[in-house]
Amino acid sequence: MSLKIEVFYSFQSPYSYLALEPLYELEAHYDIELLWQPFSARVAGQQLPAVPVLPEKFSYVLEDLKRSATELNVPFKIPETWPASEFDPNRITRGAVVANDMGVLKEYNYKVFNKCWGVGEDPNEENFLTELAEELDIDLADFLSRLSSTDTRERVKGIYKRGRSLGVFDTPTMLIDKERLVGLDKVAYLEKRLTNMGLKLK
Repeated sequence: MSLKIEVFYSFQSPYSYLALEPLYELEAHYDIELLWQPFSARVAGQQLPAVPVLPEKFSYVLEDLKRSATELNVPFKIPETWPASEFDPNRITRGAVVANDMGVLKEYNYKVFNKCWGVGEDPNEENFLTELAEELDIDLADFLSRLSSTDTRERVKGIYKRGRSLGVFDTPTMLIDKERLVGLDKVAYLEKRLTNMGLKLK
């Protein structure tokens, strides 16, 4: 039986975007199953206190993101108003739950993250979900109906509540039997650990 690894991730997190390809690569080469958990306090209706960011820290984060994107060879575009003004993640976070139900979560994750952080699109623009549904070859009306349902909203809240109960405080967070590995840099550690566990596929 494959080792199950939960991945708590956020579409608002550029580090979650950068971790996407390396994590899917691990799944392709190791006997593991990634369980993707869209994690967002905002979508769950939680109000978190604003934390001021030191200019020096923010400038470093920008350097680090650009450096990491270059190393991973992925497109990367930071919105001009980020992080002071962030896009509303409600629709695309709930959409991830629906996409998983429809069996297209992997493709959904790639496309949504690339649109938001690869080319800098706003997920709340009128045509965003229409074009996304076309690219995923899914019925738009069905997708939007499920996305707006009470069940989907409650499931997103449940994912956030459960993540918090497990000590998730940032994304991406990988959970192996409730042990937390937090951040993009822990993906490399995770690979070494999986190798040492003998889980590399032949």
